[in-house]
Amino acid sequence: MYQLIVKNGTILDPENHIFQKADVAVVDGKVAGVGQYQDEPAIMVVDAAQCLVTPGLIDHHAHLYPLANIGIPAEAVCFSSGVTTAVDAGSTGCRTFREYLPFIDHSKLTIRAYLNVCSTGLSSLPQKMEEVAPESYDPHAIAELFAQYGSRLEGLKLRTSREIVGELGYQPLRETVNLAEHLGVPVMVHCTNPPGKMDELLGYLRRGDVLTHMYMNKGDTILDQSGVVSQAAWKARERGVLFEAADARAHFSFAVSEPAIAQQFYPDFIATDLTKFSMNLRPTAFNLSNQLAKYFMLGVPIEQLFAACTSEPARHMHLQGKIGCLSPASNGDIAVFQQISGEVEFGDRPYPDSTCQLRKGTKLFRPVLTVKNGEVVYRDISF
Repeated sequence: MYQLIVKNGTILDPENHIFQKADVAVVDGKVAGVGQYQDEPAIMVVDAAQCLVTPGLIDHHAHLYPLANIGIPAEAVCFSSGVTTAVDAGSTGCRTFREYLPFIDHSKLTIRAYLNVCSTGLSSLPQKMEEVAPESYDPHAIAELFAQYGSRLEGLKLRTSREIVGELGYQPLRETVNLAEHLGVPVMVHCTNPPGKMDELLGYLRRGDVLTHMYMNKGDTILDQSGVVSQAAWKARERGVLFEAADARAHFSFAVSEPAIAQQFYPDFIATDLTKFSMNLRPTAFNLSNQLAKYFMLGVPIEQLFAACTSEPARHMHLQGKIGCLSPASNGDIAVFQQISGEVEFGDRPYPDSTCQLRKGTKLFRPVLTVKNGEVVYRDISF
């Protein structure tokens, strides 16, 4: 007997190139298959007619409580937006990561983490910025954590904004990349208001490194002076640097995203960078399903849209075939969305911000069911 069958939906599984009406079945917490399941017995059958059925989403960039004081209530926010795997993007450092292992290990949500090069992570926020002077790094403790907990860690995280690094410029980035090279792990770089040219920043990044907040417009950006995506950005992509849209409240702009997307410079990953200050905040990131609707409005094709929060981050996390897909024997992680047509407003800053730019869209992806390892962990009251 199947644990669950989700019937009659439109399956969108980028990993397996499936975009068609079908059913998906789950047994013993794993995907049994995608196909036609007419009369097979199941403990639960859900009719997803008129709905989009996808792998459980992966939010590759969030800040989770209690890892961060400013973090979101992870299961509540993630499950209600179709997210079944979340990556905490540098909330903890080598002095603080271990204390949160019980939370990570006992959450129903699959949680991975980038380790901040600052030994105390973001624990000083919002009162004080983290310490990023390279002499404050603890390479031995960082290496010890990766050796012991590498299956829970994604790589190193550095915020390289001018407000944080000050006169250090790109020195913290160079040292972080050198440390990551020694450890054999990727780096995620927060790039808003960089302390130098974006072209220089991109030049330090290697295959598998992630530039997050790719469409920000504070300081130098991925566009050149003529509004064209820079050759440095294209060359970085060619050598394997990954570009992430994680927009939060203010790490995004239409001024950069619209011309870049028109030139088909799409995100490799679409994430949120949610904190307690940006979750459920209109008209900005809000949650991952809202992010998807915004980028659909901006012109990212729907299959590439969902690949950017399913198969692509799963591949980067070395979890291809386990999460971010509906392959047989993959984790029974499923998200179901109603596609709602009607006018919706998107912005690149919160409403009170006088610089906020607004755009009108015509579609929302409304999460109505989230399944984690075959268990229903969220269901809309109307579904």
